[in-house]
Amino acid sequence: MEKERQAIRILIAPNVANPYDQRMVSELAAGFNGIGHYAAPLAAPASPLELRQLCESFSIDVVLQINRTRDPELPLPPDIRHIAWYQDVFPETLHGFAEGFKSSDILYVLGDAQVLGLNEDLPCLVGSLFTGVDPTTLAFKSVGHPARLDFSLCGGLPHPAGGAGLLADTLWHLDQLIRRKPLLGKSQTVRLLRKLLFGSLLPVDFVPYSTLLAMRDIVRSFYRPLRGELDIHLIAMALRQLVEREGEMFEDIPSTSSPEQSNWLATLMKSQTGRYRGKSHLAARLVRFLAGESAFFQPSLKEAITGAIGYFAQSYPRILDREALVKLASAVSPSLAIYGPGMNLHDFAAPYFKGVIDTQRELLDVYSRSRINLSNNTHGLGLHSRTLECMATGNFLFMHESPHDNKPGGMLTSFEPEVHFGSYTPESFAEKSARWLRDEKERMQVGIRAQTIIRERHCWHHRAQQIIDDLKR
Repeated sequence: MEKERQAIRILIAPNVANPYDQRMVSELAAGFNGIGHYAAPLAAPASPLELRQLCESFSIDVVLQINRTRDPELPLPPDIRHIAWYQDVFPETLHGFAEGFKSSDILYVLGDAQVLGLNEDLPCLVGSLFTGVDPTTLAFKSVGHPARLDFSLCGGLPHPAGGAGLLADTLWHLDQLIRRKPLLGKSQTVRLLRKLLFGSLLPVDFVPYSTLLAMRDIVRSFYRPLRGELDIHLIAMALRQLVEREGEMFEDIPSTSSPEQSNWLATLMKSQTGRYRGKSHLAARLVRFLAGESAFFQPSLKEAITGAIGYFAQSYPRILDREALVKLASAVSPSLAIYGPGMNLHDFAAPYFKGVIDTQRELLDVYSRSRINLSNNTHGLGLHSRTLECMATGNFLFMHESPHDNKPGGMLTSFEPEVHFGSYTPESFAEKSARWLRDEKERMQVGIRAQTIIRERHCWHHRAQQIIDDLKR
C-alpha cells in the first residue's frame, strides 16, 4: 500500500500544560483517530530530546506542536515532518523565526497569517487552522432552569499595566544620575557596583514607570477598541521609536568581566567558606557577579523593554477591547456576568466578575443561560474556540465587525451576520443589543442556524482531515 494511503502516526504537543491546551490537543487527536489515523496527545510540552525519543519509540510520522517550531540544535529524525500551529503572535515571535522550518513542514496560524503579524517568507506551506468542536459540545443540554443572564463575557486577561512602585523608580533614576556624572559614570568600578547594587534591588522586569505611561498612551492613540484591526508591528514600531527617542537612558551596562577575571574569580569563589556562598552576603554577590554568575541580577534593561513592547503591542489592546465592551454592555443592562482568569484584576471588570470556569460543562452552561454571549477579537479573527463552542450549543453570539471579516478566520467566511450571529460596532451596540434582548424567538433561531453550520464544517474531524490533505500536497 502506498504511503499516503496508510494510517499516519501523529504526535501532538501543547504549548503549556494547562487545561485549555490539553483539551485542544486531546480533541484534535480524537479527530485524527476518528478518520482512521493514529494520534497521541501529550499532556505537557516536550523537550527536543524527549520528542526525538518518542518519535523513535512509537514510529511517529508527524510532530505537531502548538506555538513551537523545530529546534535547530537537536533536530528530529530526518524523515519526520513537523507542523507548527501558532495561536499567539508577539512582536518578538519573528526573531529568527524562518530558521525553524524545512520545506516539508507546515505552519498554521489561527486565522490570516498577515493579519496576525506573521509576515516572514517561509520555505514551507503556510495555512490557516482553527480550533474545532467535539461531539459532546454539539449534544450539550443545560440541566435545570438556572437564572438567565442578559450578557456574559468569558475569557482571560493579562495583568493590568503598572510600574514596580515609587521605590524602584527612585532607585533607577538615582542610578541614572550617577551614570551621567562625568567622573563616576565612566569608572569601571562604579559601573560594577551600580550593577551589583541596583541589579539586586530592582525587579527583574523593571521598566521606568514614566516609560510605561508613555507606551500606554501610544497604544491608546494608535488602537481603536472593538474594531478588529490591530496591527502589532505598527504599534511595536511606534514603541521602539519612543525608546530610541529616550536615547542613552536605555544604554546596556556590561554584566561580566573579562574571561581572565572570570576564571580567576570563579576559582576564588569555589575556594571560599560558607560565608561567601550565602546569596544574601554582599561579598558573595560581588564574587559571583564578577565571576560571570549573573543569575542573581536583573537582566539588561533592553530585555525588560522588549517584554514591555510585547505586552503593549499584543496584550494591552485586549484589555482596551474588554474595557470598552464591559462599559457598553453594562450601560444597556446590569445583568452582566464576567468569567475568566485575570478579569478580577481590572477595575472595570471586578464588579461583574463571577469567577474562573474550571470545566467545559460549566463554560457551556454559561453560554446556554446567557441571552447574549459577548465576543471580541483584537485582530478581528472571530473563528476561535469560544465563538465556535458557543455556536455549537445553539446559543446567540454577539461579535463586532472587522475589516478582516472576509479573510481566513473572519466571521464572514463561515457565517452571515443577523442570520447566524449578531453583529455590532461600538456605535450600534446599544441599539442592536437592546433589540436582540427583546426578540427571544429570532435570537433562538439565530443560534439554531449557527449550530447547523458548526456541525457541517467546524468539528475536530474536519480539522484533522484538513491537516491530512495538506500533508499529501
